[in-house]
Amino acid sequence: MRVLITGSAGFVGAYLIRELQATGHVPLGYDLAQTPLLSGSEQCVGSIDDGLTLSQWISSTRPDACVHLAGMSFVPTAWDHPQEAIDVNVNGTLNVLTAFHEQQRQARILVVTSSEVYGREDRREPVLENDALLPSSIYGVSKAAADQSSLLFGHHHGMCVMTARPQNHIGPGQSERFAMPSFARQIGELVRQENPNGTLRTGNLEARRDFTDVRDVARAYRLLIESGKAGDAYNIASGRMIPIQDMLNELCQHAGISPRIEVDPSLYRPADRPPQLSIEKISSHVGWHPEIPLSQTLKDIYDAVQHA
Repeated sequence: MRVLITGSAGFVGAYLIRELQATGHVPLGYDLAQTPLLSGSEQCVGSIDDGLTLSQWISSTRPDACVHLAGMSFVPTAWDHPQEAIDVNVNGTLNVLTAFHEQQRQARILVVTSSEVYGREDRREPVLENDALLPSSIYGVSKAAADQSSLLFGHHHGMCVMTARPQNHIGPGQSERFAMPSFARQIGELVRQENPNGTLRTGNLEARRDFTDVRDVARAYRLLIESGKAGDAYNIASGRMIPIQDMLNELCQHAGISPRIEVDPSLYRPADRPPQLSIEKISSHVGWHPEIPLSQTLKDIYDAVQHA
């Protein structure tokens, strides 16, 4: 298939491009910046706020499918810019869907939202896709609105629209705004300084999170555009809730250092425990389950940061 990726120049976009190319598909890029991995291939520099450019690009390239990744992806940024979060994550998504409705309505479309649609309250049982959406942040509200609007839009217009609700995903190349790459960079600096007991600045290490390797997530998106069911939402997660402290310990062990931990108030957020997600549906429908061990992911993050 010819697969349009919005947000193709981003962290996940790069891995999805490689996944599609490795499995015989043809990725098409759409982003605010050129996508290096698509140099010489079909791509368009544009914003999802620009419905006209989107529509023209879809008309000219005739994609068979789309994975919509573009949007605001950092929870704290949405608190700082709430109107922009709604504009980009909701209205931008509707622009993508409208452009496909006008130009290529038979395409298979996967809108990637977030597990933040379920909120941060721990629940007794793993969350199923038809459980209540209870977002607890502006980011979560914007993603929940995008998710439900997408499924309703697809149903109303008879289009093949699905949504994916991933929990945290990490891997080599992720921005240092996120915890694991930040830890890896600081640890690497201490190693280079030959200061194994130096200071490492962190946020709240008591929080527990479900982390999936971005390469597993890209594979999930590819499987969904190939054979996911129209009108369905799909959780994507590892099923493991792990304390941030444990992950930091593993990074330190890999580097062979024991730093002194200093909690930075600017990075600290109160501990919470997001709900565990059931991945029974995506496993049943397309045969996906995570394959890359967390230890391998952390090693790859550390190694990538040191060679950046």
